[in-house]
Amino acid sequence: MTRADEFTHFYNASAAHTFTVTYAACGDRDMARAATVDAYQRLWRNWAKMDGHELLPYVRTEAWKSASVRRGTRPLRKRDRDDAQHPLLTALGELPSDARRLIVLLTLGGIDLPSASRELDLTSTEGMEAANTSLAELERRLETDLSDVEERLHALSAVQADLPDPAYVRSAARRGQRINTLSLVVGAVVLLLLGGFLVTDHSAVTNRADVPDREKIGAEGTDLVLSASKLNEDDLLTTKQVSRLNPDDSWKISATDTDLERSEPYATCPQRRFADPDPQKAFVRTFESDGKDDEHVAQSIEVSRSIEAAEEAHRRLVRWYADCQLPRVQLTDSYTVERPFGNFTVLRLRSHRSPVRTFTVGLAHSGTINSVVVHEQDGAEAPDVEDFAATLNTSIMKVCDRSGGNCSREINVKATDPPAIGKQPQFLATVDLPPIEDIDHVWAGAPVNSQENPAATPCEHTEFSGPAASVDSQIFVIPNAKKLPKKFGISETVGTFPSDKEAKKFVKKLSKRVKSCEKDNLAADVSKKKTKTRNRGDISTAQWRMTFEVSKDESSHYRMALVRRDNHVAQVTFTSTPHYDLNDKTFGALAVRAGQRLSHIK
Repeated sequence: MTRADEFTHFYNASAAHTFTVTYAACGDRDMARAATVDAYQRLWRNWAKMDGHELLPYVRTEAWKSASVRRGTRPLRKRDRDDAQHPLLTALGELPSDARRLIVLLTLGGIDLPSASRELDLTSTEGMEAANTSLAELERRLETDLSDVEERLHALSAVQADLPDPAYVRSAARRGQRINTLSLVVGAVVLLLLGGFLVTDHSAVTNRADVPDREKIGAEGTDLVLSASKLNEDDLLTTKQVSRLNPDDSWKISATDTDLERSEPYATCPQRRFADPDPQKAFVRTFESDGKDDEHVAQSIEVSRSIEAAEEAHRRLVRWYADCQLPRVQLTDSYTVERPFGNFTVLRLRSHRSPVRTFTVGLAHSGTINSVVVHEQDGAEAPDVEDFAATLNTSIMKVCDRSGGNCSREINVKATDPPAIGKQPQFLATVDLPPIEDIDHVWAGAPVNSQENPAATPCEHTEFSGPAASVDSQIFVIPNAKKLPKKFGISETVGTFPSDKEAKKFVKKLSKRVKSCEKDNLAADVSKKKTKTRNRGDISTAQWRMTFEVSKDESSHYRMALVRRDNHVAQVTFTSTPHYDLNDKTFGALAVRAGQRLSHIK
């Protein structure tokens, strides 16, 4: 089958689908048709490079980009909407763009939540939150129930467009490519003529000494992409440099890979091998310890085509690890490697599967390059964080000159709050939650749209809505764990108060209520475990274990913590069972993590 035949087959099978989801997302039939054609023209121009890529997500995304540009350049254009679908399209159009696209993909797109979230570069938790919130908003705006919303969304598939045949699309793509090439040539000539004018016309620019320093830097900068492209395997870490992580054993290189087409991750947590979807060059080197079969190190270097692309890739890398979505994997520690020219991040995670395994991850970014170093071994032991940070810095020192970054051997390692995760980073994340006995499933979190406080217990009946200036709540459950009771889970409510004084007063009042709980409620059994920490900010915590006798044969069990940081208060309540429970130390650590997350309130 020729390339043209392959394209024709794909176009005939998918173009109508792409038009439908684009129409639902933008609400304009003509705009959706033009954007769909644009997307397939772009696909044909890049057809030779698409081997191994998922074609349908690509054209859906390109069509959405094209529709967004058209809407932005013609905001006053009257949209071509069907009267029967106008209320639905209007309600969709008032949702945030990511939420709108997510709902369309889940319904008309016919794909599952994890796949739709990946297509929009969202985590599963972010996708779940956006889907729940958006569907509820559509129900409210349309004054109907969820089943009717879904039925009306699917009805949009009846809207059709007269799409051109694939031969026309290929021909138009070739013409567009020639026009783009001509435009570049004309632009280069204009710049050349303009450059001559600037050199000869002293009334415009007298000399280089008059040019501001910031413009000189831009004019004299090196071609970063060209320079970074010269990186090779010699710029990766050596066995001697990796041995700093465990000097008692000898190390060897097990593999060095430069294949950009490989997609499988080289470490735990990442959703794919490379964070940059279109890197210029990439290296993955793995190391093995001769002394321990279960100890490994991996280093990855991704060379992006621009500083902006590298920065986006770095943010994605941090999100992959800081919001790891694997069962029984928990984020235990977070560090910042302070440098004169930009900081690095070190994270420590633990997999509580058998055997227990500890991961130390370093994420360094410099100019157009991202370097990732991952150490993993069985058990709870891990390399000294200072040694690991030095190794991470070495990995970037070898390449930063050619990446347009700034090199420095001066580093300072500091324990810090975990990176912000998701759209509500002030809450606990699923990666913070400890494993529960033998349950091998992922925690899932969702916002609570209710006036009632889901974290309140029968002891104190906490109400944030009065004294707090703002209040939000989340619940966390393990949805696929069938052996757990329905009431099992974690609830968290976060309130921001007008001042530190008001927050302290609120916690003190609730603590008094809990203290008198056993006197006021004869069915209550309350024990207090109080801890206080000032590590990494002023975080104070108080925690209790509560049991309420519901009947002769049934009791309710809670662990509850009040956490204050400055003028913010979090109430964390774990509804447990005698068999599926957490000990005091584990729950106390969870309360401290809740306090750390409060630092992300803006």
